[in-house]
Amino acid sequence: MANISLYRRYRPETFEDVIGQDHIVRTLKNQIANGTVGHAYLFTGTRGTGKTSVARIFARAVNCMHPVDASPCGKCPACLELALSDNFDIIEIDAASNTSVDQIRELIDKVGFPPTIGKYKVYIIDEVHMLSKNAFNAFLKTLEEPPAHAIFILATTEVHQIPATILSRCLRFDFRLVSASMIAERLKHVFDDIHVTYDNEGVSVIANAGRGSVRDALSIADMCVSYSGGNITYNSVLEVLGASDPAKIAHLADAVASGDVDGALTEIARMCEMGKSMPVLASDLSSFFRNVLYIKTCKNAKQLLSIPDTTYTLLVEVAKKYSVAKCMTIMKAMNALEGDFRYSTQHRILLEAAIVSCAAGPEASDNAKIRELEAKVMALEKKVKSMAQSGFKPTPVKSDARQVWQNVASELMNRGQRLLALAVLEADVSSDDKKFVVAISTKATYDILTDKTNRDILNDVFKALSNLELDIKHVAKYEEDKSLPFVKSMFGSKLEIK
Repeated sequence: MANISLYRRYRPETFEDVIGQDHIVRTLKNQIANGTVGHAYLFTGTRGTGKTSVARIFARAVNCMHPVDASPCGKCPACLELALSDNFDIIEIDAASNTSVDQIRELIDKVGFPPTIGKYKVYIIDEVHMLSKNAFNAFLKTLEEPPAHAIFILATTEVHQIPATILSRCLRFDFRLVSASMIAERLKHVFDDIHVTYDNEGVSVIANAGRGSVRDALSIADMCVSYSGGNITYNSVLEVLGASDPAKIAHLADAVASGDVDGALTEIARMCEMGKSMPVLASDLSSFFRNVLYIKTCKNAKQLLSIPDTTYTLLVEVAKKYSVAKCMTIMKAMNALEGDFRYSTQHRILLEAAIVSCAAGPEASDNAKIRELEAKVMALEKKVKSMAQSGFKPTPVKSDARQVWQNVASELMNRGQRLLALAVLEADVSSDDKKFVVAISTKATYDILTDKTNRDILNDVFKALSNLELDIKHVAKYEEDKSLPFVKSMFGSKLEIK
């Protein structure tokens, strides 16, 4: 006999067994208790959240002779008969296989027959959005005015495809994604019941992998039980899911964020040799930076993430090094690959291109520039110290603009204005008898120097070193097109190039 999968074995049998849908369960139980059961319901929501299970429980509950807190007792003659798959009072129809108008008309013809066991005849139509337009039209009148003994429960994952005329005739219930913590508790109950040992980290990974679907989580748990031989660990779950070692992901993430293209591509090559899936690797990187963002922005990140201490430590190290903007950029780039992977067989090339783009993009270039400027500042600091030790004091000068500007940078460093000193070193300077001109080609540097607070500090330092008027300009640099001399020779000196 074939083994029964966990999601079938542990399908809810009463309302108390349903998790994460309290708003729906409470309403249905009140209707049953108060005798205000409707004739048409619409259950909508993501797969694996309990739509069909709740429909079956409700169908048995409305026919139960001795309901227990509005749930079916499971012991009365009606419950025992309705539990059999060949009963005639709970009819389940797969709309994906019965889409035509003729099949719906056949259903309508049978609706008039009274129930054989209980009070109601319940029709559960799964994936109802698959019905054709004509089938919906044929079903409309019966749905609006069914016999007193008939109840229709329509279930769908695509509610936007249901005609408005159908929606308006149903009591709609939206099934929510189930939280990872609730799924984790259900998994622990299941593992305890089947005598499987586990660690909390492994259970958390399975719960998160279900992404709000209890059925998906139980299916993954089934695979993990078989793989681990009854001892579920964090590492065994990662192996089943095809996920990468957190330490290797952290190493790759660090390489990408720091602009180390060589290191990033080398790490990807190693993972390819190990047979890692590129879409899974991209997803792991995205999740890694998402977790880093939690650490950077949430005080209780460790509690929210529910990950092992060793993995959390790796995340913290990366979080200390990089900005929120950088982490967001990489996370978005990895998420964007999901759509590209669907339409290409070259998954490795797509991932490598995205990695190079993130590692060697404009932000990486800026980081390299900053490191270069920091090296200059360190050299400048040494020079300032040496000059201070020798008793040197800057004096006002009217010539040698570059020397004056270096003195300005030195004085700014002495005042603790490190960022402003960096910006000063970025500029090109020149002077005449009246003006001291500072030319800035980088917009970001220009904004720093012209900020009101920074400009006041700069003016104060400059006045002590020069009597000239300080003029700061933003001048974009352009390289002359090599084709211009040829064009000029063709059209003569009258050609005006703008």
